[in-house]
Amino acid sequence: MSKTTVKQLAPFIVLLAVALAALFIPSLPNFDDKGKYSSADIAWIIVATALVFLMTPGLAFFYGGMVHRKNVISTMIKSVVAAGVVSILWVFVGYSLCFGTTRNTEEHRSTHNKNETE
Repeated sequence: MSKTTVKQLAPFIVLLAVALAALFIPSLPNFDDKGKYSSADIAWIIVATALVFLMTPGLAFFYGGMVHRKNVISTMIKSVVAAGVVSILWVFVGYSLCFGTTRNTEEHRSTHNKNETE
């Protein structure tokens, strides 16, 4: 077993420092559009989703080519099932994260602060 050096650990230490710094630096959102959706953002999400679903059969064939002949179908089905699971997760989780209402609004903050003082 080799000895771990600082040179090997440096990327992880830098990543840890950035992650810890991100916890304490507040984000300052600039929402000038007052809740309107950008059609360009929605179009990009749709295009990115379509590209991922075009990639899934290619990934299935890639994985199928790396296994023995008797395991090709089951390996390819795993990729298709993974795409199905991701689709269901997108419907129930991702859509609400992208297009749902946010709790970080002035009304929420004023209500939250009012409740703390009572």
